[in-house]
Amino acid sequence: MTIRDELDVINAGFGRAFAEQDADRLAAYYTDDARLLFQNTPIIRGRAAIDATMRDWVAAGPQDLVFETGEVLIGGGLVVDIGTIVGPSSRSKYVVVYERQADGSLRIAVDAATSDGTPPAG
Repeated sequence: MTIRDELDVINAGFGRAFAEQDADRLAAYYTDDARLLFQNTPIIRGRAAIDATMRDWVAAGPQDLVFETGEVLIGGGLVVDIGTIVGPSSRSKYVVVYERQADGSLRIAVDAATSDGTPPAG
């Protein structure tokens, strides 16, 4: 399996977890000391804080989001995924830094996403 294949599997699972409102599964994608960097919020640090954030997000209801890997950078035990998030009426961009774990899996160490703004009226 290539790195891109791994990222495709992770991204698909992440999207399903949002659609199924599964905060536990979402939080499980992150390392214990992960950081979330989103606009208009301070840095969210650690699995417990990320778990609480995910619970807040899924409480808003199911979200139909597709995470699409764009550019991939690889170095040492890190993989950087630069991509887009596509929703029914929105588009965002992200940079996710993954760390290879002792069991061989990839877990999110840093997750940064920002909205592309409101799409123009069609």
